Amino acid sequence: MNNKILALKYRPHFFNEVVGQENCVQSLSNSIKLNKIHNAYLFSGTRGVGKTTIARIFAKSLLCKKGISETPCGKCDSCIEIDNNNNLDLIEIDAASRTKVEDTRTLMENVQYAPSSSRYKIYLIDEVHMLSTKSFNALLKTIEEPPEHVKFLLATTEPDKLPETIISRCLHFKLESITNTSLTNHIINVLTRENIPYDEDVPELIANFARGSARDSMSILEQCISYGNGELKQSKIIKLLGVIDHTIVDDIIINLLNNSLQNINEILNNSDISNYTKLLDMLIERVFQVSLSRKLNSNEYNLKPELLNDSVAPQDLQLWYSILLQAKEQIHANASKSDHLLMILLRISLFTEYNHKESDNPPVKSANIDISSSDSKKKNKTELVQSKKSTQVELSKWKSTIENFNLQGLMLDLAYNSMLDLREDATVLTIDKSKENTYPKKCMTDFSILICSEFKTEHVLSIEYSENINSLYKQSVKDNINSKNEMYESIKNNKNLKEIESIFDAKIDKDNISKL
Repeated sequence: MNNKILALKYRPHFFNEVVGQENCVQSLSNSIKLNKIHNAYLFSGTRGVGKTTIARIFAKSLLCKKGISETPCGKCDSCIEIDNNNNLDLIEIDAASRTKVEDTRTLMENVQYAPSSSRYKIYLIDEVHMLSTKSFNALLKTIEEPPEHVKFLLATTEPDKLPETIISRCLHFKLESITNTSLTNHIINVLTRENIPYDEDVPELIANFARGSARDSMSILEQCISYGNGELKQSKIIKLLGVIDHTIVDDIIINLLNNSLQNINEILNNSDISNYTKLLDMLIERVFQVSLSRKLNSNEYNLKPELLNDSVAPQDLQLWYSILLQAKEQIHANASKSDHLLMILLRISLFTEYNHKESDNPPVKSANIDISSSDSKKKNKTELVQSKKSTQVELSKWKSTIENFNLQGLMLDLAYNSMLDLREDATVLTIDKSKENTYPKKCMTDFSILICSEFKTEHVLSIEYSENINSLYKQSVKDNINSKNEMYESIKNNKNLKEIESIFDAKIDKDNISKL
């Protein structure tokens, strides 16, 4: 086996070798055939999907000594130099390390000079979103009207960070994540060419872990080959990659549906799971499948019958999905991933209204609470607004009341996004419109009980939603903005900061200013 790493050894050198980007390749090939070559091209997509690779192949097609063609010869001096990264007329720039405007200006000054030995001088700027605002401004005019002998190829993982003025002057190709089927076939092809024995399911396992990235698939494959000492046994690869049995995922969901947290705790303690991020992904996928199967009244995912029982309402399954997605964003900040997951599942259990409640639980008195907003919709809105004796609880009093409750989680979020209106004929809890589908029924019921008890209201508590609500959350956002503005005004003319801005072509990020 060649000592060259697989990601480089099997990096495509021609359009027909590119994996999973047929639409982009077809468009570029046709533009070459029709001799419609644009001034600038932008390739965007996640890591390892072929942005820089496709750009290099396109450059090779334009610079090949045999002529412009969608199938460059690969044998001439120009093609060989591009493959070896030493072609003088293909200038590759890493924007992450050359963000200063002086670098960009120097680059633009050299644009006017003719190519050394080719028909074009091509600038390939990788991670172009890392350039500063001044650098983009310096680049703008040249990209729009470059000399005839100059072409720009830009690559980025974050196109949203590029100015619209730059994007509008480029042909933008959005590269998608590569499908598992394409990655699996690519891995099989590499294993065959490397003459490495493998079990049948191993290529698909590796493709699943590559998450749509061809480069990652080769890196993972190389790690597996080293671990397996030149052969890929399924049992060893499962152990290396931390593959989780779907039975464990199903058991967790089933026990969650049955509100059996004790059983879930035992499942997690008795398993050898090490990749809890992967487990979260699988739980999210399974909740999606359960929700869709119940909604469509079908079982296209071949789920166990226990997963389709109606012990949990469909809207609560939506809450599960939301909580699990949020947990994935937070899991890396927690030292103990298993404890974090268990607390997330506990949160799901607490906020779920189960249809089979234990008979020994005392019923909650909620006769004076109406958490549906249907009645409020029928009321005359003008009459409510013009109620002379309507008294909204002051923000300061509302805040002190909330603090006395010692709320947590979703109930605290509900309190910070709502206000209480003590009207002459009714008591109304007004919630921010953007939060209309956020809080489960049990959360709103429990919070309403606290409110009725605290304010000793005799009226039915109704729920309304409004976009114009002066909530504690909105007030805190305003206070934070005002504080940042004050701090910015106090330091923006500081001589030392001005000098730093000038040297590094930088500017103060007002949004990230904080007190020490």
